[in-house]
Amino acid sequence: MIMKSPLFALLVLYIAKFNFVESFATQKCQQHRISKRAGPVSSLSATEEKSIDKEDKFSFQQRIESVKTAVVGAVSGGIAATPFIALHDIPLYGPAAWEFDTDMGSLQSALFAIVYRYCVREEDDNEMLNMGVVGAFVVVRTLSRVRVPGYCTAAPLTCGSPLGYFDWDMIQQLALNGLESAALFGAAAFAMEV
Repeated sequence: MIMKSPLFALLVLYIAKFNFVESFATQKCQQHRISKRAGPVSSLSATEEKSIDKEDKFSFQQRIESVKTAVVGAVSGGIAATPFIALHDIPLYGPAAWEFDTDMGSLQSALFAIVYRYCVREEDDNEMLNMGVVGAFVVVRTLSRVRVPGYCTAAPLTCGSPLGYFDWDMIQQLALNGLESAALFGAAAFAMEV
């Protein structure tokens, strides 16, 4: 079912396009570096030499890597979250809502993967940072998906027992959406680490 979605078709087109562009761009970058180094070295200052040797984090190659990262995040997060989203959406809202939520989850997972790539670098072995990035995305997605029932009263929000602010329905939504989000972003982070 996910293969029929427009998001999946768009991702496949991006992969095909960027594999061709990547090989062309890599060849052109190598030719450019060779031609720059072939000139007189005395005309280059020390900072210019360092900037040639050091790869720019906003280069075309890095943008291609970000697209690849987004594809890995979308696919791994979408696959991991699909069964959890199905358990939550199909009985309550139907298969159309399930497909939409799965597609949007894949898109969120792709964006998460790009942010995760830039937050967690190879030189850093900070497990707390890794977990913090995942946790931040899980909390934001979970809280944004809670729907307040119509029987709640406003100013101050009161929905009933057990907590007044959160009733049993909202607590169930928090648990299910939290599980979906943890699977979605956890799988994307795992795929990025492997």
